Amino acid sequence: MEHPGMNEEIIENFRQGDQQAFASIFRLHYRPLCYFAAQLVTELSEAEDIVKDSFVKLWGKYADFDNAQAIKSFLYITTRNACLNSLRHEQVKNTVHRELAYLESDRGHELMLNQLIRLELMQEIYNEIEKMPEKRREVFKMAFIEGMKNAEIAQQLSLSIFTVKEHKAKALSYLRLRFSDKYIMLLLLLFAKARS
Repeated sequence: MEHPGMNEEIIENFRQGDQQAFASIFRLHYRPLCYFAAQLVTELSEAEDIVKDSFVKLWGKYADFDNAQAIKSFLYITTRNACLNSLRHEQVKNTVHRELAYLESDRGHELMLNQLIRLELMQEIYNEIEKMPEKRREVFKMAFIEGMKNAEIAQQLSLSIFTVKEHKAKALSYLRLRFSDKYIMLLLLLFAKARS
């Protein structure tokens, strides 16, 4: 399956060591990888550090990848292994050790696969958000990702509260045309969880 924003030209340029191609791959996968890592380690800052290290390792092997799926698999497996190693080295409480054993079991692999499927969906929704007109995209991100109130958004963007509400409604309508309400609700719940 070809990934939006990762065409053959980007992959070929990446194989040649092109930094702009690497930056495109980073932009495409960084946020979903951080979310994935944050499910395994407790600190968001630690998850971000692990993901950045995974990208450093990817860059060190840029000539080894000839398709988008290979790049994505490498990033997720490297990130997962680093998260599990981090948990081991911290010698966390017994409950976390049990969770670690679960992750390494067959059922744990099923859990990881389910998370990857959910992340695929999130990536598709992120891609649709990026296609929105600039102001609508800004309002959507401020409201649903950053959790800002309508009045705060209106003040920051020099808009009326009515216009902010209109942008939010149109953004949700746009997403509903492309995804079921169940998936939209899942995304909004994930955003809320990430902020808490």
